[in-house]
Amino acid sequence: MAQENLQARGQGSFSLDDPTQALMHDHNYVRQLMQRYLTTQDEKVRQQAGPQICEALQMHTTLEEAVFYPRVQELDPALVEKCQDDHQETDELLVQLQELQPGEDAYDDLMQQLHDAVIAHIELEEQQLFPAVRNSAMDLQDLALRMQAYEANLISAQAASGKGSQPGSQLH
Repeated sequence: MAQENLQARGQGSFSLDDPTQALMHDHNYVRQLMQRYLTTQDEKVRQQAGPQICEALQMHTTLEEAVFYPRVQELDPALVEKCQDDHQETDELLVQLQELQPGEDAYDDLMQQLHDAVIAHIELEEQQLFPAVRNSAMDLQDLALRMQAYEANLISAQAASGKGSQPGSQLH
């Protein structure tokens, strides 16, 4: 799935002028997967979309926490802390989801909670944090290159291990 998302936006395609564009692409991808999961009655679609959502969120939050947030922390420490708290909530829901199977009532309930939390988080980032980053004097090219390198290393490590990252065990 991580590879599918990267192929959709082009692996390593971080706009050097605006690295938030890659993060917004990830947001859109997760929104689409969640809508697919939450609006279908097809169990095969749910069996596929549920794990894809979890993997996409794990990859995205790992990238943000390891590279993006530390670099933008100085712009608005309270806002970045709120975003990190949102990630903690997401990680907790992902851990619970791993104990269940897509299509189970409890899984569906948790997926709805995850959807609500993620959508609120996305809005916070896209309406407040990302504009602050774009309007700052920060070296966006340096940030984009660091994000690109981190993502490439993360994907290589996952490919070498044959599995995705685990929520709560971020790679920092």
